[in-house]
Amino acid sequence: MKKIVWGVSLLLILSCTHSGDVKVESVPPEKIRIVQTIAEQSMNELRKRLMKEFMEASKDGLTKAVSFCAQDATKIEEKVNSSLQGIKVTRVSLKYRNPKHKPDKVDVKVLNAFEEDIKRGMLPPYRMVKIEKGGKEYYLYYKPIRINTFCLKCHGNPKKMDKSVLQIIRKNYPEDKAVNYKIGELRGACKVIIPADKVK
Repeated sequence: MKKIVWGVSLLLILSCTHSGDVKVESVPPEKIRIVQTIAEQSMNELRKRLMKEFMEASKDGLTKAVSFCAQDATKIEEKVNSSLQGIKVTRVSLKYRNPKHKPDKVDVKVLNAFEEDIKRGMLPPYRMVKIEKGGKEYYLYYKPIRINTFCLKCHGNPKKMDKSVLQIIRKNYPEDKAVNYKIGELRGACKVIIPADKVK
């Protein structure tokens, strides 16, 4: 029942609106479990690849790990997505570091909804919606990402961050917005875009 409530509550926030040429609808109850399964499997595939490479880079210190995130993480994301046959896994954030993770209008509404959930102490494990864009239908699945202690090494107060780490970040992301976070805050969300014909 909670899964349906999360979909309905988000639909009320979006109010069946049109964001540009995008029409937003709720996910039919009979499709919720299928969308969740596909999305979680896709996210796990990307997470597995990223964590393996990140942990390997981390053996040589934090600066090496940060360099990996800046130079190789996007390439791995693209490679995994190419193997998912039309499904795309990415990340979005209101305070993005990589411009490729800049949220669109639907993303912004979902992220703001997550922010409100955190304030109420009722953050759900995911949210999902169905959209129609360019004459095609897609399911969007969002899994919230929150800041923990380790995250602050790269996303905390710049004055307290390692100078070499900060230098790498500023070199690769001159318009970086992803700093000054506090533990527990919303970092963003992992987003999965699933063409409707994949949801049988």
